[in-house]
Amino acid sequence: MVPGRDAIEPGLTGNENDNSPPHVPYVRPRPTEWQRDEQGNWVSEAFDDTQWELICAQCGDTAGPIDEEEEGVRRLRGPYPTRHKAKHAANEHAKQWAPPTRWMPGSGFPDRF
Repeated sequence: MVPGRDAIEPGLTGNENDNSPPHVPYVRPRPTEWQRDEQGNWVSEAFDDTQWELICAQCGDTAGPIDEEEEGVRRLRGPYPTRHKAKHAANEHAKQWAPPTRWMPGSGFPDRF
């Protein structure tokens, strides 16, 4: 047997080599009055702080107007009625895409995925 090839190392669960990047969403008040700047980027100088959005670049969100985003991004983005609910959704989303935790046999039950 060649070491590292077929051997199982203690403490590894088999999904440590997942190379998908962790998602780092952030929350902001919902921008209004969108316009393009000189470089063609979307900008907004007004915000509706009674509605909140969750932005996750790793999911493909460009942080522009919601009408310009894909359907999956629109569902994730919201809007949410409060900052608290948007932050909760952001935390749950980040947790869903977090790298797997290492579990040592005998150390108790692993976290649910």
